[in-house]
Amino acid sequence: MKLETSCTDAGMTLSWEDVLKDMNKMVAGAYTLANLHAIHSMQAPGLEERKKALEKKFVEKRPPLAYAKLSGRILDDTPFEKLVTHLPAELGRGPITTTPDHRIALGEQKAISRLHARIQWSQTDSCFELQCLGKNGMFANGKFVTKNQTVKLSSKVPLKIGNARVYFLCAIRSTISTMSGYKIIQKAFEKAKYHKGLTSMTADQVCDQILESYPKSEHELGGKEHLRTFITAYLQEDNHSFECVEGGSGTAPTYKMKPVVSSTSASEAKKSGSANSAAKPEVTGEAASKKQKVSN
Repeated sequence: MKLETSCTDAGMTLSWEDVLKDMNKMVAGAYTLANLHAIHSMQAPGLEERKKALEKKFVEKRPPLAYAKLSGRILDDTPFEKLVTHLPAELGRGPITTTPDHRIALGEQKAISRLHARIQWSQTDSCFELQCLGKNGMFANGKFVTKNQTVKLSSKVPLKIGNARVYFLCAIRSTISTMSGYKIIQKAFEKAKYHKGLTSMTADQVCDQILESYPKSEHELGGKEHLRTFITAYLQEDNHSFECVEGGSGTAPTYKMKPVVSSTSASEAKKSGSANSAAKPEVTGEAASKKQKVSN
């Protein structure tokens, strides 16, 4: 058997050595593409981590979420204000601090015990309650509360422990206080499109839209400058959700929100349609009772 030393293709004669070189180049190119794909796949989680880091930094300058607030005066003339950010919360004697904690110190007064009262949430009654633990007792809503006695708390109830006079104020949370940074930006684009017909905005426009849509929310968001800094960084980073459509040297970039397409939306719609076409079973007995309780 004779082994040919050349290859003829389209009128060109190539040596097997050249053919092997070309094949090696093709294989090397394939490996390069595979490596690039692998690197891209490895970088995708990195984007999520960077987004989480931006969210964390954004939250750090926002005021902490609180269940309630104690506001009033200590020693008759010293203003006092403390957020109840942990439950149960313990009230008692000790140096006053501004750091949110489960322990709320009311100053160094001998009439106040180290652990004078405890505020917690009652699952049974669905309300806040206060248990007096100090030997000297205290006043709640003008009535004397003895040691180990528990009373219900509602907003604006005055409390007197020693010389400390404070009001218990339940937190009134706005819609935006529990939103993530991404959700806030998303809402801004949705509201701008619905009310103004805008589909693309700069970071400054997004910031203004948020403050316009949620009046008096600037403090909850850590201030306007902090909000603008976060929006600018997030729009630049999250190229999966937002696309830069305009902007160059000397001009502010303009972004639009990419449509969110769920891979399961079609199958869910199909299931929903088939479920709706079927006859709905009648709700009776205990199930009906539970449904009524939920709807009330």
